[in-house]
Amino acid sequence: MNSIRDIWSNRFVHYMSELQRYMQFVFTGHLAIVLLFTIGAGGYAYSEWLKEVPETFPAAILSALLIGFALSMGSPVTLLKPADRVFFLPMEKKLMLYLNKSLRFTFITQLPIPLILFIIVVPLLAATGVAGKPQFYLTAVVILLVKWLYVETEYHYRHASAGEGVWKDRFIRFVLAALLLYVTIAGFPIFIPLVGLLMAFYYVLWKKRSAVKPFPYDHFITLEQNRMMRFYRFANYFTDVPHLKGSISRRAWLGFLMRPATFERTSSQRYLLRRTLIRTDDTFWLWVRLTALSVAGVVLIPFPIVMYIFSGALAFATSIQLVHALRAGDEFRMDQLFPAATDERTPAIRKTVSVVQLIQAVVVFLAAVFASGLSTTAIIVTVIVVLISELTIRSSTKQNTEQ
Repeated sequence: MNSIRDIWSNRFVHYMSELQRYMQFVFTGHLAIVLLFTIGAGGYAYSEWLKEVPETFPAAILSALLIGFALSMGSPVTLLKPADRVFFLPMEKKLMLYLNKSLRFTFITQLPIPLILFIIVVPLLAATGVAGKPQFYLTAVVILLVKWLYVETEYHYRHASAGEGVWKDRFIRFVLAALLLYVTIAGFPIFIPLVGLLMAFYYVLWKKRSAVKPFPYDHFITLEQNRMMRFYRFANYFTDVPHLKGSISRRAWLGFLMRPATFERTSSQRYLLRRTLIRTDDTFWLWVRLTALSVAGVVLIPFPIVMYIFSGALAFATSIQLVHALRAGDEFRMDQLFPAATDERTPAIRKTVSVVQLIQAVVVFLAAVFASGLSTTAIIVTVIVVLISELTIRSSTKQNTEQ
């Protein structure tokens, strides 16, 4: 390496190739079709709602909160590796040359989300008569400046505090960003310099504190590893990722769902599978995310036929991924440590996933009742979730048994 700039360049090329390697399995034609229908349905429903939105709707407050939240989120992308604890020590005085490039890359990659949210809320602001073109242009400039400032601020805060109390920092910056956006959108330009000075003071405060602190290699390396692990978990939904490392959480608050162990051999497989499902982070949060998406679809989608297709597709995705997740790790399992009938594992998987999907159907039913009352639509969408889940479970377990 000729310089520390070459280190960043090489790591950046490797990082982009790693992203491209897995994203080709994520953004396929099937996902494009799903996104097309989802965006189309959402855009149509949004445009129809804008025709009836009252002028008293708090569009400025809502827009400021949404964009302010997006601006205050996002951690620095440093591409640091564990060996840098030692490797970068002789070059620590030149480390900012490396970090400046990483912060510029962080700014570029995190800017699209607040800008997209701004583009989405512009028709709402225009429909309610809150703002006009001058405020829109000024708001776009404010978003650019605030995002750049917040990327720098979060870096210096993490440098000075080694990552402790990050959410307090984000909450303060969220309040300041939401306030600045509100006075910009609502047309109170006299307050813009005042809020801007508060942001600048907060930035300078943490920049001075970070200047007297040693660089926390452990924190930023762990932060980078966790960020990449989140990407690998996402990519693992579409293809096998060898870099993926699972994590386990006890989740004692769900202890009432796990009955005490017994000496009956007939229940050993269900006992182990139930704990595997609840305590494995990837599997548990997969079910939570897909169930939350089903609830959101039932509440937000105005067309029953689209709601049925959406809920059925998510029930299929949840069932098949849970079955495959519970069948994973067949090289070694806890039930191999004591006598247990191996032919009971497949029926146990089927029953465990069926119970979990029944819970999903109940949650979807309650969401449908909340959205449209006790109607035929609520009953049909619940039946669809139960039927598709059961058919998927039986088909998946039957194929695995035949193999």
